Amino acid sequence: MTKAVRFAGRLLVVAAGVTWLLWLRWRVASPMHSLIGPAVLVLEIGALIVAAVISAALWLPPAGGPSGAQRRAARQAALPDTVALALCLDIGDRPRQTVVGADDTGEVAWARHGIRALHPTSLRGPDRPGLGEVAWSMVAIEGMRRMLGVAVVVAVLFSGTSPFEVPPMEVMALLVASQLLLTLGHYLLSDGLIRPGARLRWSMASIGAGFGDGTSRTGLPIRWTSTLATMVVLNLVVSLRGLSDRWTHGLGAMPHDERVMAMLAAAWLVSWGFIALRSLPQPELGYYGATRRLEETSTRRLALGATLTVAAIGLIAGVLPGGVPA
Repeated sequence: MTKAVRFAGRLLVVAAGVTWLLWLRWRVASPMHSLIGPAVLVLEIGALIVAAVISAALWLPPAGGPSGAQRRAARQAALPDTVALALCLDIGDRPRQTVVGADDTGEVAWARHGIRALHPTSLRGPDRPGLGEVAWSMVAIEGMRRMLGVAVVVAVLFSGTSPFEVPPMEVMALLVASQLLLTLGHYLLSDGLIRPGARLRWSMASIGAGFGDGTSRTGLPIRWTSTLATMVVLNLVVSLRGLSDRWTHGLGAMPHDERVMAMLAAAWLVSWGFIALRSLPQPELGYYGATRRLEETSTRRLALGATLTVAAIGLIAGVLPGGVPA
């Protein structure tokens, strides 16, 4: 990597930090609604800390560097392997030594290894991990943070209470700019290994990894099932909110602008869920179910297609102006 590329990456990361802090200044000063507002703020501060640690780990060039063959293999590898390569970490098979469940997957094992490395006793112990391994561990547990974010979006749409008021366009531009600058900065600092959108795709593909014992009780892959279930839940809650505010009024009324903001956040997560599903191994179980008449592939496509259809209807109903509460 040339010095000019690394300097540009550092500059983008610094600019991302400045714009993100400006956004957080507005967030702290804006009124927070119910308990959801502080919860979202905690998640945002946590995301900033994660970004800062990863940026610090990528700031200085690691000793050595990946070979051409390793770089080509990284394009198809999961994000923890790619980050380990970018930071020249020798993770090896240590994460997989934490496997307990018969159907445990790499994502669950990585998350467990990350949790153990980030435990306070590990961080204070004589064998505490270095900055690179701390950054790697934060990437490995991204699925846990993503699940908490999804839970907040679901809670907002169900309760009809937004965590904060709708920001002005110039303030929203600060948040968008910070994320774009950060992902481009990490792309340059990692010499092109950590691609834009890789962390978001990984967090959706590993959503919830680290919670529970990581054992499948249905015969379906854990991570594939969790990602699919997350998309179905988000689709359903978007449809319920849109139909409620437009026609049924079964849920408490939600102001139009706040409703649109929450719905677009849910739709954004669903779109990345589709991208994540493409990176996960597809289960091949043949005819699946009690009746043995619905082929499993057709069943999952039916579930996704049906919920996506009702979500589209609810999204249109929620975004269009009007809809008077009962």
